[in-house]
Amino acid sequence: MADIEANLEQLIAPAQSGLDLQVSPRFLTLGPLPDGAPWDNPVPGSRTFEAHGQRLHFKTGSDGLIRERYEARACPLREIWSCVELWATGRFGKNGQLACVGLRLEKGFTIEKRKLDMRTADNCPFRTTTAGPAQKVVRELEKAQSQHTDQQQPDKYLDPKAE
Repeated sequence: MADIEANLEQLIAPAQSGLDLQVSPRFLTLGPLPDGAPWDNPVPGSRTFEAHGQRLHFKTGSDGLIRERYEARACPLREIWSCVELWATGRFGKNGQLACVGLRLEKGFTIEKRKLDMRTADNCPFRTTTAGPAQKVVRELEKAQSQHTDQQQPDKYLDPKAE
């Protein structure tokens, strides 16, 4: 578990880059790293991953393989710009069952870190590999904003270039 916690710690810096954004009203998610289900198909530990411009080198098991999946997601039921959860999912539950452990970063006066208890597979975020409800809402808002901006005509009284 110490290696898994160390790998989660590596996700803090890229996650904070999303929380530190003042101009974006959302958290920038990352992962899953590696893709798929590495608990079934382990990934060589020599791979590097990139998240928000930062290179990550995860610690591996004694066999040199990564058997966990790591990701950062906006906290459920919280403002999307104020909180993020970092998750590791793998076969470290009872009797080798899928489970997840994590950290929560909450934005306040400072960004505070809190350890999240181990959860069973039914309560792990890996169950939803597509965009969650909050991500879908944000994407739709961004799409609507982009379409609205594209449809705008220059105001002939405010824009000296308008005709």
